[in-house]
Amino acid sequence: MTHEKKSARWHVLMPLIFVTLYGSGFVGAKLGLPYAAPCTFLALRFFCTTLVLLSITLLLKSPWPRHLTEILHIMVAGLLMLGLFSVGVFVAINLGISPAISALIIALQPILVALGARSMLGEKIVFRQWCGFVLGLLGVLLVVSHQLTFSHGHLLGLTMCFLGLFGLTAGNLYQKRFCSHMNIFSGGMIQSFIAGIAMLAAALLFESMQITWTAQFVFALAWMSLVVSIGALSVLYLLIRHGEAAQVASIFYLVPVSTTIIAFVVYGATIDLFASIGMLVTAVGIILVQQRKSSSSKIIR
Repeated sequence: MTHEKKSARWHVLMPLIFVTLYGSGFVGAKLGLPYAAPCTFLALRFFCTTLVLLSITLLLKSPWPRHLTEILHIMVAGLLMLGLFSVGVFVAINLGISPAISALIIALQPILVALGARSMLGEKIVFRQWCGFVLGLLGVLLVVSHQLTFSHGHLLGLTMCFLGLFGLTAGNLYQKRFCSHMNIFSGGMIQSFIAGIAMLAAALLFESMQITWTAQFVFALAWMSLVVSIGALSVLYLLIRHGEAAQVASIFYLVPVSTTIIAFVVYGATIDLFASIGMLVTAVGIILVQQRKSSSSKIIR
């Protein structure tokens, strides 16, 4: 019973911690982007994270990857899940795409991961879980419906959103397939460093790299570097290590919900009836995905 209680707490508390920390990243982006271009902000963020994780790795004497192949796999996962996803979302928001549209597009990720998990990881997705994925997406649509705005001039921004969606989906699958057992500190440091290098190169090519140093910008940078890049992503890596890719991906349905609640607390944003219903629908969808398969389905696998 003790082991079962610990397992139950893990499956409840860890996802809640993740979505709370990860959802706050959208608020952090909104605070920081007025003072620095997207790639410049992201480069600073990832390099700050790299320095902190390097210090933790050395202090705790955490193990480093032993083979070049491991390092390369960690780098690829980092470029996808950190670099490509972050630049897609940040540039889209900077181009005027509302966080609601961005959240709705990113909400396609759990379904795409479920499709990829069947072919790449051999995970069996049962009918109940597919129903959960559909309900989760419907719930997200209800949560962000009152914020949806669109303009034909947003084509580039929408393209960047889908680029971020691809990065997050491919990165999640790649992390589960090749890097699920990496040390979260040394591996996270390598991923942050390579993502920082990529963002620096993009900033040098496309941006002026001018920064307006204000208290709000410093707070946003510290929040994104420590709370999101280290706190949220470390929890995500642990979830990926211990859970099936499709089940972990379904948790991302709660990120727009978390962002909406945080925006309500921080900015006084309204939560209407549709959003409230959407939160309940999303929760039901995730419960359907997270429920353990029956013994018969386990035997089939």
